[in-house]
Amino acid sequence: MTRPLFLESVTHNPYGNLATERVLTEQARPGAPVLFLWSNTDTVVIGLHQDCRAECRVDRMREKGIFLMRRFSGGGAVWHDLGNVNFSFCCHDADYDVDRQTDVVLRACRKVGIDAVRTGRNDLEAAGCKFSGNAYYQVPGGHCQHGTLLVHCDLSRLGEYLTVSPEKLKKHAVSSVRARVVNLADLMPGVTIPRLSAALQEAFEEEYGPAETGRFPDRERVEAYAALLRSDDWIYGRRIPATQIWKRSFPWGNFELRLVVRQGLIREARVVTDMLDSRLPDVFAAALKGEPCLPERMVKAARKAGGEDFAKDITGLARVRD
Repeated sequence: MTRPLFLESVTHNPYGNLATERVLTEQARPGAPVLFLWSNTDTVVIGLHQDCRAECRVDRMREKGIFLMRRFSGGGAVWHDLGNVNFSFCCHDADYDVDRQTDVVLRACRKVGIDAVRTGRNDLEAAGCKFSGNAYYQVPGGHCQHGTLLVHCDLSRLGEYLTVSPEKLKKHAVSSVRARVVNLADLMPGVTIPRLSAALQEAFEEEYGPAETGRFPDRERVEAYAALLRSDDWIYGRRIPATQIWKRSFPWGNFELRLVVRQGLIREARVVTDMLDSRLPDVFAAALKGEPCLPERMVKAARKAGGEDFAKDITGLARVRD
């Protein structure tokens, strides 16, 4: 008989925690969704298709001993410290349901006195401010939804290490990234990570039934992924020396297309974006290789990679002139 699984990490190492999440997602069984809770020591986490140097102050982070990690999901950069708890729903395809999983988190918030709502493309808010951002990815047979919950995070560090585009701040009608977010402990004094974690377990079991605990995945597989996540090739190695850049901001995120063009043909392509779809940027980039560098060919490749709606958006890309 399969049962849901509830796990709390025993480490604050960001690479080990994300690697554990990945293996849990790969090993997810039908009828046995997993809720994994984890906290990291000081870390900036960027989305799969972001440029780390555009999103955070890499040199300053190195000086201060701040971890930098690229995750497997799309979306934007976030700050982790021991004042927040991260949740991961690792589910087999048959059990994956974002609305159901998100309701578990909202129900847990209500249990500790926080009236929270889901807003926008991937945020959770309370009192009009964001306290959680969610992201998603897929592996063969499984899906993961993960997010961070700000409890008593040092929010001053966001401005110290993260950089946010003026377009994004304008879109949210705020002057800084710090102005957009709030700690749950500021809204409800007495909320702690252990209390919220207990509420998450209670809400999870109310939704899915009594859960097994303590069954961690194979350590060797976890360490293999941890080695990948902390490698320079994974963190920094997705840059290309672009000869042309096309970009635009959309309601679903910022989008930048970096191309190496020689003799009129696209030789290399890379998408830099905080869009939530972790698959589409690489599929689109692959479809562009070998094509003439013409707007109509970009639209054709976009249609092939992501359908008509994505193709319509790509018609609005504008080349950034040197």
